Amino acid sequence: MDTITPTNFKENIGKVLQEVVHSNSEIEITRDSKNGLNDGVIMISKRKWELLQEELYLQRTGTWAYVSDLMDRLQLTRQKN
Repeated sequence: MDTITPTNFKENIGKVLQEVVHSNSEIEITRDSKNGLNDGVIMISKRKWELLQEELYLQRTGTWAYVSDLMDRLQLTRQKN
């Protein structure tokens, strides 16, 4: 993941947005804090955000585990035959 400063982000906002959207990558924008921790932000594309939200929903509702279990069973059945 690339990391940039707020100043570089402001100077290159169009290029940064284009890179995030078209390469489906993440970019960290650092931010100094008084306690020494990096309180920056991570910028991701809307598409990646939606995929993450869908995955979280599937995990939260148990659907992810159910489908994974079905896939494992199918694979075992195919290996036996």
